[in-house]
Amino acid sequence: MQVRDVDVGQEIVQEAFTRAWASRNTPRGEAEFRRWLYRVVTNLARDYYRRRVRFAGLRIPAIRPPDPVDEVERRTGDPDLREALLTLRLAERQAIYLRYFEDQPFTEIGRILGRPQVTVRVLIYRALGKLRRQLGSEGPTGRVAV
Repeated sequence: MQVRDVDVGQEIVQEAFTRAWASRNTPRGEAEFRRWLYRVVTNLARDYYRRRVRFAGLRIPAIRPPDPVDEVERRTGDPDLREALLTLRLAERQAIYLRYFEDQPFTEIGRILGRPQVTVRVLIYRALGKLRRQLGSEGPTGRVAV
C-alpha cells in the first residue's frame, strides 16, 4: 500500500513508532521488529484509505463566515433597540458594543476604554439594566437577551 502524500506518510510512520514504543508486545529481535513495524505501517495506511473512501461520499456544506457589517446591521435592525441604545451614555454604549457586538472579553474592553475590568463589568451591568427598563421586554429568566 502506497501513500502519495508525504505529510500523511510521515504521520503514519510516526503513529507506527508511537505504537511500537507504547506497546508491551513489541518484538525485541530486529527481524521480528522490522516485520511487525511494516505490518503496523501497512495497517495504518489501509485505515487511512478506508477513512478517505468513507468520507469521500459525504457532502459537507461550505460554511461562509458571516460578514461583520451584515451582522451589525442584523443585530441593530430593531428600531426599539437602536433607540434604547441611544439613550445610554457614550461609555455605556461603547462597553455594550464591544461586549455584545464585537464579543470582546471584559479585560480587553477595559484596555480599550482605559478603565479597570471591575469598572467595565459594573458599567455593562448598569447599562443592561437601563436597556431592560427602556425596552420593557423580559425573557423567561427576567432578563433581556441583548
